[in-house]
Amino acid sequence: MVKLTLRKYLTALVLIGGVTGPSLAQSLFDPVISVDRSAITQYELEQRIQFLRILERSPDVDERARESLIDDHLKMAAASRVGIVLSEDTLTQAMSAFAANANRSLGQLLIDLAQDGVDEETYRDYIEVGTTWREVVRSRFESRGNPTEEEIDRALASAGDQGGIQVLLTEIVLPAAPEQLANARQTAERLTRIKSTSQFSEQARLLSASQSRNNGGKLEWTNLNDLPAGLRPIISGLHPGQITEPLEVQNAIVLFQLRDVDESSATGAKISAIEYALLSGPAEAVATASRKADTCDDLFGLAKAEPGLELTIQSQTPDQISRSIALRITSLDKNEYIILPAAQTGQADLVMLCARVYMALENVSRAQIAGNLRSARLTSLADGYLAELRSTADIIFH
Repeated sequence: MVKLTLRKYLTALVLIGGVTGPSLAQSLFDPVISVDRSAITQYELEQRIQFLRILERSPDVDERARESLIDDHLKMAAASRVGIVLSEDTLTQAMSAFAANANRSLGQLLIDLAQDGVDEETYRDYIEVGTTWREVVRSRFESRGNPTEEEIDRALASAGDQGGIQVLLTEIVLPAAPEQLANARQTAERLTRIKSTSQFSEQARLLSASQSRNNGGKLEWTNLNDLPAGLRPIISGLHPGQITEPLEVQNAIVLFQLRDVDESSATGAKISAIEYALLSGPAEAVATASRKADTCDDLFGLAKAEPGLELTIQSQTPDQISRSIALRITSLDKNEYIILPAAQTGQADLVMLCARVYMALENVSRAQIAGNLRSARLTSLADGYLAELRSTADIIFH
């Protein structure tokens, strides 16, 4: 996949510190991994490591770089076998779309990457593999991705009032103020590709802004009925180990991974109202108040004593609560809180759960259930296919 252009060769020398010499220059393009006799060079590996460091804003990416390059070779070989090749226009559109998610034009993104030592061909290869693989999955599994009416009925039952369903979730709440949004989106996209619950939990510990990060993002058993109305059909369509698509709310991006499901014959109760407190103001004052408040009632006196703080208490049905607030309080017990940055620099919001009131659950959209089941199934089939390709591949580390 790597083209040995003069520009790439010179970039490689810069990447390793400008050291020159025939033996070192030659080693850049020596194979370090072979995948079914297709070579991954030292230069490819160095480029992928540098690219992932920029993409994930983390220095600890060496092993993921190796694994992702192996997967890339397997994916492109699979595409070649079935004759899937992207047109130049399709690839350019995909490259531009990725750049747009980072709030940049394609040209500006390529300039930024070059300044950080990443060649245009490295970026191009990365986008080409992802886009091509989606076409492979679609062509191979599309007919198997559509859920049956019976499967939709079962998912609806799990989200409705026909039984008691409990779920074990892990959450990651990424701060995403306007100036952070592009990076948060890239991080969220990376997180959706995690396969293991332990790795997702470790990322929660490192990245999440929620209090649950201290426990690796792991939440206690939660009634499916207790989740926000918009989240129930999404979670009910997941299989253990799968991760939701990134859920963007004000100043945050939220992801959930389903760890386990427990079904019982007991009829679940629906939340008819949620009472919560919203304390807004200077970040330092909000943090100070959070350390002094044990209950929602405590916030009244604290807000009164600090003119810069503004307190509101709301009692709303789940459907009335903004998505931003609903997702923030999903993991909270009574009198627990979460703090996230507000839109204005130096400001913060504290959301504290005061009470939940229950009644029967309403039904959820069949279209939402069907779409989530389809997405989850295609992801599962794609993962299984890639695992099959890896199991039969001849992978040699040099």
